[in-house]
Amino acid sequence: MGGCGARSPRRPGIPPGSLLSAFPSGKSRGDCQRARFPGGAPFYAINHFHSLCLFFFRFYDHGLSVGAAELQLHVEDSNDSTVLWRVLCNQGNQWSQATIQLGRLTQPFHLSLDKVSLGIYDGVSAIDDIRFENCTLSLPAESCEEPDFFCCRRSKACIEKLLLCDLVDDCGDHTDEVDCVPEFQCNFENGICNWEQDTEDDVDWTRKHGPTSTLNTGPMKAHTLGTAKGHYLYIESSEPQVSQNRATLLSPVLNATDAGGCTFRLYYHMCGKHIYRLAIYQRVWSNTRDSCCGRYLGIKATDG
Repeated sequence: MGGCGARSPRRPGIPPGSLLSAFPSGKSRGDCQRARFPGGAPFYAINHFHSLCLFFFRFYDHGLSVGAAELQLHVEDSNDSTVLWRVLCNQGNQWSQATIQLGRLTQPFHLSLDKVSLGIYDGVSAIDDIRFENCTLSLPAESCEEPDFFCCRRSKACIEKLLLCDLVDDCGDHTDEVDCVPEFQCNFENGICNWEQDTEDDVDWTRKHGPTSTLNTGPMKAHTLGTAKGHYLYIESSEPQVSQNRATLLSPVLNATDAGGCTFRLYYHMCGKHIYRLAIYQRVWSNTRDSCCGRYLGIKATDG
């Protein structure tokens, strides 16, 4: 084994246990092995996963030419797959944890873990401790207290009012996504809706589906649909962009809110070195488009 191998288990003080491994040695270059979850079943029987659903597993990928590993999502009645996670090279002689944001999945599915051997030197890949968390929808509730909660009309689940009209079926019966104002929503599946690209910035936002061109930085999938078919907007922070290039997306002009206030919500993905800042500004209009002022509302500044 060339001195490398998964030392099971990773847990201190616990006797050696079981794990799933691939390619101890002697495999040919380009050989592929696939593990499917759950084993022996074509798809999970669960049709409704919560929008906060997470998938965890421990992985071990060590060796001079250990090769690549890739986790894919396969949805029933679709020939397309969505890459959820990948590693391309030696990850060191240690166990690491992978956390995958599955999100809201409304169709049966299965996951596959593909492992490709380079077939030059010895290497070992292994996985252990597979689990799902926060994946079940809310159960029917006996009571649902107003005004902070909403009672789903058919499932009778009780969800937070903040989840209404967020483009995700949190109830499991879609009743939290009815009576919504289309002008106040956009999931970018059919363009950028009533938003506009600023003509005075440095670069435009790009509408895309699937992974971005820069490896291991952008999202693998859109948030709304949870698969590579879904669309989102993104900015490429690497070349040809330069430091502090600005890309601005403008909302439509909104009328003043009532005393209860207004909540603006979006999902964002930021990954990569020196990505700098994503910011939201509130612009308060006077009489003309050229007469306004901005108030910084956040979101995030980062150097890594």
